[in-house]
Amino acid sequence: MKKVCIYILLILTVAENTELHQLLKLPILFQHFAEHKQLDSRVGLIDFLSMHYWGDDRNDDDDERDMQLPFKKLDTHPLHVYFLPTLRTYAVKTCIQPLKINHPVYQHLYFPNPALSSPFRPPCA
Repeated sequence: MKKVCIYILLILTVAENTELHQLLKLPILFQHFAEHKQLDSRVGLIDFLSMHYWGDDRNDDDDERDMQLPFKKLDTHPLHVYFLPTLRTYAVKTCIQPLKINHPVYQHLYFPNPALSSPFRPPCA
């Protein structure tokens, strides 16, 4: 039951806060394509899409119908935040113990001479 509630909340959140609800308008796209196909049988799907989305639409007095197509206009929705209180509360105990690390003392002998690894070093005898 918990998984079902989570899936329902996820679907509601995605549907309200993204533009994926525009995919529900796909049947209108195909109906409008069929209307254009009846008017001109030479119109292909790519021509139809380029006419309505990427190019200049003919003046065929169907601007109201064109604006019903998916992704033709953007709808803005406020962001809803769902808050579900937890049923159980957990208290976490923190245990702080001093950490003692012994670092070795490096002497100057361990550090290489930077002049020996330099590409411009003095000539060696």
